[in-house]
Amino acid sequence: MSTDTQTRTKETDTQARTKALAEFYSAPETSLFNQVIIAYVRDCSTATMERDRWAGTGIKFIKIGRAVKYRKSDVVTWLEKYQVQSSTSETMAA
Repeated sequence: MSTDTQTRTKETDTQARTKALAEFYSAPETSLFNQVIIAYVRDCSTATMERDRWAGTGIKFIKIGRAVKYRKSDVVTWLEKYQVQSSTSETMAA
C-alpha cells in the first residue's frame, strides 16, 4: 500500500469516526446503534465488541433477528462504569 493510499485511508477512517460519534452523541437516549458505531464510541474493533458479547463482559445489547443493536443509554451507562478519577481533588470536591 502506498503512502498516499494510507493517508487517504486514514482520512476516510477519521471522517467515518467523526460522523459516527456526532450521530451517536446527538441522538436521543433511546436510539439503537449497530456495533460499528459503538466500536467507534468505545475506540475498539468490531472483533472486540463481538468477543465481549460472547464473553458476557460487554455492553448490554438487543438482538433483532440476526442484527445486534445497542441502546445509547446502555452504552452511556457502561462507559460511566469505566470513568477514571483523574486526581484526589475530585474525591474531595464530591
